Amino acid sequence: MQIRSLTISNLRNLTNVEIESAGRVNIIYGQNGSGKTSVLEAIYCLGFGRSFRTHQARQIIQAETEAFTVFAKLDGHDNETRVGFQRNRQGISDTRINGERGRRFSELARYVPVQLITPEGVELITDGPKARRQFMDWGLFHVEQSDYAHWVQYSRLLKQRNALLRSGRFMQDGGAFWDKQLAESGAELTNARQRYLNALNEQLNVYCQQFLPDMNFVFKLMPGWSDKFNSLEEALAERLELDLRQGFTSVGPSKAEWQIRVDGADARERLSRGQLKLLMAALRFVQGEHYRQATGTSCIYLIDDLPAELDIDNQAKLCQAIMDTESQVFVTAIDKKNILSHFTAAETRLFHVEQGTILDTTTG
Repeated sequence: MQIRSLTISNLRNLTNVEIESAGRVNIIYGQNGSGKTSVLEAIYCLGFGRSFRTHQARQIIQAETEAFTVFAKLDGHDNETRVGFQRNRQGISDTRINGERGRRFSELARYVPVQLITPEGVELITDGPKARRQFMDWGLFHVEQSDYAHWVQYSRLLKQRNALLRSGRFMQDGGAFWDKQLAESGAELTNARQRYLNALNEQLNVYCQQFLPDMNFVFKLMPGWSDKFNSLEEALAERLELDLRQGFTSVGPSKAEWQIRVDGADARERLSRGQLKLLMAALRFVQGEHYRQATGTSCIYLIDDLPAELDIDNQAKLCQAIMDTESQVFVTAIDKKNILSHFTAAETRLFHVEQGTILDTTTG
């Protein structure tokens, strides 16, 4: 699936702009503050239903307007699909697919699978475990629907258990029964996550060797409870007294984590900032390639400020990896010349962004 045209309304400084005839590689260039990153933000909203820069919808909606809207025409293997997403100041969203309103966002997200690479993206590796859980679960959501159902069921059961813990009636209201159900569901979710990470492991070093040769990388899943327990059910039983005092569940897949180990050490301790950025990019490519192999559809790559913290050689390696995916990419930069030199073999479109306006300069 590729975006062929894009319309953005009332998103940050983009009042009403259009990109027509998007290509395989789309270079969006302009000065800082011009609105080029907001273009990526709009596309990201089609794939995630939110911005990658803020969780507050009202912060990206233009003043004096009630909502922002993103509309795109997508080219598939044999047909065109029209998709749209709108969110208002109250956080209420409206999703349309081929003109039909009220479609589930999950349907839209599968039409626009997005991989994002930004200078801040190293937080996937350096920050807390929430982003890494989301990384794993993106794969379950987009690739294996049955595996994602385990996440949905576990989340529902966890909510019920936490409500019982807070009520003070855990023992009286069948807490042991809910623990057994939660443990079974949690084991299924953990197994699904492990299968997904195992699949990524098969390709991880292939990509990492392009960027960081002579290092060995591997994912390691930490399921959310100590390996001294034979099962999640045992861990829940051992932590029950603590959970009753705190009013929430302290072990399980909701506390899961995964590490990336480099030659046996935690990547956060082993790699420099520039190396972390290359590793983060490799993770996105690995995830995108696994998705393509599993579904037959390529992701759309959004790359913000590609030159940041990378020398010319590593920029070239990153751009070659983009070319190898055969996926559509939208990349921002201040200076188009250096970036353009890396994509001479691809269908490339140039879009200049200035004060919230977009001009196609491909032939100008």
